[in-house]
Amino acid sequence: MAERLVLGIDLGTYQSTIMGSNDTNSMIETVVGRPKDPVARNFLGKDVLFGAEALVNKLACTLYRPLQSGVPQDDETNRAAARSFVQHLIEKSDSDEFDEVYGVICSPSTISFTDKSNLMSFLKGSVNAIMVVSEPFAVAFSLDEIGGSIIVDIGSGSTDIARIYGTFPNEDDQITIEGAGDSVDEVLADLIRGKYTGAQVTLDMVRAWKEASSYVHGEDRQVMVDVPVEGKTQNVDIGDLIKQACETIMTPIVNGLKEIVAGADPEYQPLLRNNIILAGGGSLIDNIEVRIADELSEIGDITINKVDDPFQRVADGALKLGMIMPDEQFVEVPDN
Repeated sequence: MAERLVLGIDLGTYQSTIMGSNDTNSMIETVVGRPKDPVARNFLGKDVLFGAEALVNKLACTLYRPLQSGVPQDDETNRAAARSFVQHLIEKSDSDEFDEVYGVICSPSTISFTDKSNLMSFLKGSVNAIMVVSEPFAVAFSLDEIGGSIIVDIGSGSTDIARIYGTFPNEDDQITIEGAGDSVDEVLADLIRGKYTGAQVTLDMVRAWKEASSYVHGEDRQVMVDVPVEGKTQNVDIGDLIKQACETIMTPIVNGLKEIVAGADPEYQPLLRNNIILAGGGSLIDNIEVRIADELSEIGDITINKVDDPFQRVADGALKLGMIMPDEQFVEVPDN
């Protein structure tokens, strides 16, 4: 029997994770860098850089974040970058040491046929077969919570909410909300520029501040950061602005949860209301579970928990699923 490697793959807008049945576990920033000119190519000594290496050398590179909400952006340049990134990610699992490679790819709840076809084309020559599952289902499988739960996966590009009850969720069981980490970053950047005239901030700077100090609910907190203002560094307080920006995604998430609960079998609604699980990078926002529970209290008893290690759960669930699924659940990837 051929020796098989099973991979669980979580493709994220800013960070991607791959876990293998050979105990490999790699997490890398979803960014691709290509040298800007021949001088940069000679300096860097390579045609393409990935992850942290690309970011360190970003002034000498054209950077691409080719995956938007876990699927390729729809232009040839970003598709090429996505293809090279996915293949690089798989290479990190030592897949060439195995006779065959089966991959479980996690995607947003609503992924188009075109996006699935693009993923298939990127994987040619790297894997023999794939299965595509939604990120919320992978989280539930990782936690052994497929018997009755609602998973809220708050990512960078979107938030996915799904009812899980012992089988693969169908389209009616899940929704995708555009509000997520990216929109918080954009709002926070605008708020900083509005409060501090002349402030020079990038989304990467704002994202780092948010990830270090994000919160909702309760009293405003002081968060002091160094901000260039017309070329001169000033130490300013953005604590109230971080809270205000994070609050912008709360109402859409609450409304999405109400919709998911209301659409469930009435007998199962109490079970689902009392097993809501927050996942994804957005689940790290401090007090988010308290904030959401307060707004949902009008529909009945509510229990909300947050996953531990949210950046590993999707890939972990995908790997566990791939280890037990029969071959007929996978789709063969043609060599050409």
